[in-house]
Amino acid sequence: MRTLTINLEKQQHDWLQRQAKLSKHSRGAIIRELISKQQKGKSSSLAQALSDLRGCLKGSKDLSARSLKGYGRR
Repeated sequence: MRTLTINLEKQQHDWLQRQAKLSKHSRGAIIRELISKQQKGKSSSLAQALSDLRGCLKGSKDLSARSLKGYGRR
């Protein structure tokens, strides 16, 4: 295995520390896993893959509650 040294911004370092603590894995293991996923072209979940789109649509969260007044009329 090869060694790599990188410089992280504070928020990146803090995120990596939190992930390591929550998952009980080393920081290196987390980075290796992220690189492997990127190489395979897969994200761990659909929710993560679409996370940048959250909140971009407006409207009722419960479509069954919206009014159908005028629906289907010409």
